[in-house]
Amino acid sequence: MDIKSGDPRDDLKIILEDYKITPYTFGLISGLDEKTVMEFANHKNDLEHLSHEQKGHIVSMIGLLSDGMTLVTADERVKAIIEILNGEFQISNETLALYAKIDEIELDEFMKDCDSLTFDKRYRLAVVALFLVKLFSDNIKNK
Repeated sequence: MDIKSGDPRDDLKIILEDYKITPYTFGLISGLDEKTVMEFANHKNDLEHLSHEQKGHIVSMIGLLSDGMTLVTADERVKAIIEILNGEFQISNETLALYAKIDEIELDEFMKDCDSLTFDKRYRLAVVALFLVKLFSDNIKNK
């Protein structure tokens, strides 16, 4: 595979080949059909028919699914989700702590230092955070 540094089409090809995300699946998250996904990955299409915002979204998704997955730790992802829950959905750390069956102080410390929580507590917190963001996001889409 001839990789050109920094070209999102090459990163998409890596996502499809190395991470085994199918063109159909990438199409679901990008809004592209499978044929267009493959044409873009193979440098046969530059998505000129899309708006600047749509292209930006697709390039962003490619970045997150390639380099973004390896550059950010699982704990940092959980913290980012908690920040989304706090900011966009106004869910307090107290509520998150209650659902995760940890002390609010422990959650506050986790937000400063991920290693302050045991693996078991981090896991419970992650599951709660992921479930809530999924639940709330689905309900916002259905409005």
